[in-house]
Amino acid sequence: MRIDESYILVCRDLDKIKTYITDNYQNTNIKIFAPDDFLLENAKEVVREAYIAESEQKIIVMISKSFNLIAQNSLLKILEEPPRNITFIMCAPSRMIFLPTVRSRLTIKVLEADVKLQKSGLDFKRMGIGEIYSFIKDKRYMEKNELKSLIQGIMEEICEQDIKLNAHELSFFEKILHLAELNSSSSNLLSCALLAIYHRKNR
Repeated sequence: MRIDESYILVCRDLDKIKTYITDNYQNTNIKIFAPDDFLLENAKEVVREAYIAESEQKIIVMISKSFNLIAQNSLLKILEEPPRNITFIMCAPSRMIFLPTVRSRLTIKVLEADVKLQKSGLDFKRMGIGEIYSFIKDKRYMEKNELKSLIQGIMEEICEQDIKLNAHELSFFEKILHLAELNSSSSNLLSCALLAIYHRKNR
């Protein structure tokens, strides 16, 4: 199956993304890069692979739960001007993981996960300190997977509520998600996330 343009594929279930890719592009020349954390060295590997000349289309797939900001910046030029017959698919649990400059270069497709994304239901533009405290108190005993789902849901809500985050803030949320994977306290991580949003909307 040939694809006409590079794109971002968003799904919280990375295993489902891998199945989707192999099922839909099984007769295509595919190169998959799937580190847990996509770092600058992975980006350099992708660039090297992209510059290997191909007579037919080659799809380079990048799948990761997080994409380092330096790595993303290093890919901007090749995403905008890919070599002949090279197409990219960048896959992650949330579109907010990607820098605005990356999102502006690629279309975004969403693959629904089998488990529904948890969302906070908060109105971030009107949210006050008291509301933050009550929310965190209610969520202080969350399990790791539930917490990760909620943080990813909050990242989606940020996008839906049209709150613009800069590169530093995106990196901050990337770190929060990583700390959730390491079983850090839900109270601490949710405090950091919601206070970051609070300070952003009050600037």
